[in-house]
Amino acid sequence: MGVVTHEPKGYALRTPRTGDAEALADVHVQVWKATYPGMVDRAKLNALTTADGIVRWNRIVADLGDQQRRGVRTVCAVETATERIVGFATGGTAREEGAPSGIQLWSLNVLPDHHGTGLAAALMEAVIGAGEAYLWLATGNGRALAFYRKHGFELDGAVQVDEEWSCHESRMVRRS
Repeated sequence: MGVVTHEPKGYALRTPRTGDAEALADVHVQVWKATYPGMVDRAKLNALTTADGIVRWNRIVADLGDQQRRGVRTVCAVETATERIVGFATGGTAREEGAPSGIQLWSLNVLPDHHGTGLAAALMEAVIGAGEAYLWLATGNGRALAFYRKHGFELDGAVQVDEEWSCHESRMVRRS
């Protein structure tokens, strides 16, 4: 997995810590509500709250050591001037059999105010490196599609339905 070769100026990348759950949940909610209207189930998106995410993030943070032993890495981005978490990414071992790569980008979330800073690229590199990998993205997410293409990923024609979010997803693969 990735070793970050650069951190964008003004940011620090680190492993989430005990006490970060609320900030991580808040970033998750803000990013999803800004990104996914019209792509996922509206009622579920509207119901998404920071409070609901805190329990999930506490569980993730408590399990980071075990995740790393299984080849999964979660990294958060902290704006150094404010010490505020502004993004996170998770990646590692593929979650499905027959995957086009053994490495999968599971999630990449950066607050919209921090788009264009190089932060998303640094987070992605930190969790999956620069080699072969794949990911699923919500079909219709043009901004993400352009970002991943810029970083060597291409659609491979595979599609699926995310039943939980009632959305279609398209797979992108980056070859070595």
